[in-house]
Amino acid sequence: MTGLREATSITEWVPEIPGQFDGQLSIALPDNFTVTERWWAWLIEAHRHARVELTADRELRVAMVSSEGSRITVQLAFQLELWIRAGGAGMGLESAGGYDLPRGMRKYPDGSWVSPERLPDLPRPWRENVNLIPDLVFEIRSPSQSVRQQQEKMVEWIEGGVQLGWLIDPFERRVWIYRANGEVEQRNDPSELSGEDVCVGLVIDLAQVWE
Repeated sequence: MTGLREATSITEWVPEIPGQFDGQLSIALPDNFTVTERWWAWLIEAHRHARVELTADRELRVAMVSSEGSRITVQLAFQLELWIRAGGAGMGLESAGGYDLPRGMRKYPDGSWVSPERLPDLPRPWRENVNLIPDLVFEIRSPSQSVRQQQEKMVEWIEGGVQLGWLIDPFERRVWIYRANGEVEQRNDPSELSGEDVCVGLVIDLAQVWE
């Protein structure tokens, strides 16, 4: 009950998020409830088994964390970091890196990249959720969410200012590529992914993802 007592000391409202659940949960915030950074930090720490995001409709969107998604995230993040160190510049972030998008949304991709032009001129370490919009995001399909639900999340990323997005389905070996102009391309069993004109020179070897 320590977590509950701690939350009560921060606010009177504690969302009910079970330890195990199927699908995606939507939990409406109470009327007149203000999300503070202290409360949000508690929420994320208390529910590390789940991905919690804030929608424009003042709802918590909750999905279970996938171990398969975590494995693939490591693979992609490793290849992304090699490209950055080879001259790609910018900064890569994994799933703990959250972004505040327009219309009051707070989202956490499985992985992302921010170009040097979008990085703030501030000394690190920064406080969490510094005002950033990523250039590239990738999401791994979770067995607890439908493809439609995750496609809707990708549209939110593009509408929020992301230039390139990848939705990767490791179960069917499919990838959807989302571009800033609204174009969506589906590829079946691709061998690689290109950073195109957003991450110039980045090529992701998907053989390491599908294996």
